[in-house]
Amino acid sequence: MPPRGWRDAVESVYRRHGAGSLDSDPLQFPRRFRRPDDQEIAAFFAASLSYGNARAVCSSLERVFAWTGPHPARFVREFEPQRESIRLGGFRHRWSGAGDLVRLAVMLRRILEQHGSVQALFDGGAVRESGGRVDLAASIGRFRQAALAYDEAPPSADPSRPGPRYFFPDPRTSAAKRITMFLRWVVREDDGLDLGLWDCLQPRDLVAPLDTHMFLIARRFRLTSRKTPAWQTALDLTRGLRRLDPEDPVKYDFALSRLGIVEGCPRHRRSEPCELCALLGSGKRLRT
Repeated sequence: MPPRGWRDAVESVYRRHGAGSLDSDPLQFPRRFRRPDDQEIAAFFAASLSYGNARAVCSSLERVFAWTGPHPARFVREFEPQRESIRLGGFRHRWSGAGDLVRLAVMLRRILEQHGSVQALFDGGAVRESGGRVDLAASIGRFRQAALAYDEAPPSADPSRPGPRYFFPDPRTSAAKRITMFLRWVVREDDGLDLGLWDCLQPRDLVAPLDTHMFLIARRFRLTSRKTPAWQTALDLTRGLRRLDPEDPVKYDFALSRLGIVEGCPRHRRSEPCELCALLGSGKRLRT
């Protein structure tokens, strides 16, 4: 059972953090583009590299979009690996290197050639249940399998490294945070934050992106009793947020994630109480 006052706490954070907080979020990058096809490709690049420190993520994405230029979709459609790998040089974002991005761009080029858009590939494998709801885990799994079929590793590739597979997380082995975040961006209507690009899914079909910070929030609000941030934990969090808005539960994700990026929401027991703790009136440190 969630603690008393949790609804008001979440709604307060939601009202406070809107488009004015985009400068700390990778979503700022696809919003720089006007054309829907450019936004879709930019969103996929941005979500794919959204792991690690937020400042480092944004720094890496600045370089990526200097590489793609003002029209990422055209860049992908006309992509020449040998030419563009030289331009990207020694790019590295944690364990993802220039070669991984080049392979991702080739995969996206082939997807656009065969399907016209990333949405078309996803929609072709979407698993729809009775009543029209989508089995998102199964749909992501099919999308992942179809996308990875377009990857051809060069002879020099190290098979022990994750490579482009890392850009397509698997709900069977993780919370698949980056793909659920990408889906939030492209499915939810354009509200100054999300982009409203896709119509093959509805906001009610989405699952909340779950990273370490959102896992702690789910635990803080007693929305889950699970010990690890896996797919089932993300479903628990989503079910909790659905109590606040059944048709659009993940609308709260951006605001809540700000607490971890810019508000200093605690990540360990020595941290100061976060805004949510104060709004709940407890003043207690978050415990995991």
